[in-house]
Amino acid sequence: MFKYLVILTLTANLLFINKISAQDFKGKATTYLTEAYGDTTSSGEILNPKTLTASHGYFPIGTVIEIVNLKNKKTIQVVINDNEISDEELTLEFTHAVGVALHVKDQEMIDTKFSVISWGKTSSNIAVNTPKTPDFKVDFRKYDYIKSTDSKKN
Repeated sequence: MFKYLVILTLTANLLFINKISAQDFKGKATTYLTEAYGDTTSSGEILNPKTLTASHGYFPIGTVIEIVNLKNKKTIQVVINDNEISDEELTLEFTHAVGVALHVKDQEMIDTKFSVISWGKTSSNIAVNTPKTPDFKVDFRKYDYIKSTDSKKN
């Protein structure tokens, strides 16, 4: 009987966790201001227009989200590496590379839907403005607009 209770509890927990992770959020988003590139983000990284990163006001650093441009349905996965938003009307700010993937002009404000793929790890699951080392790897090579830095030739 105990064995079945443990299995039932674990199954219920997995269903609950999946429901939280699959929750959709909506909000306005745009690309970072050009002047922001080169600044240090909340994660301690230097903001680079060629990376697939974004800023959200309270998602933990290292959180991977999927963003959908509601106008054209273009989708991309990005990593949250900053917690500061330049305009209180915005929910997300993202790099130029993300804007290219979503077909967004620089500084164009768009309506987005986004969902959490995996949560970053910070104390109490609340973002903290301290450098964090991500505990995952995202393969960015599948996006054709990012050129490989590999100098090897066949």
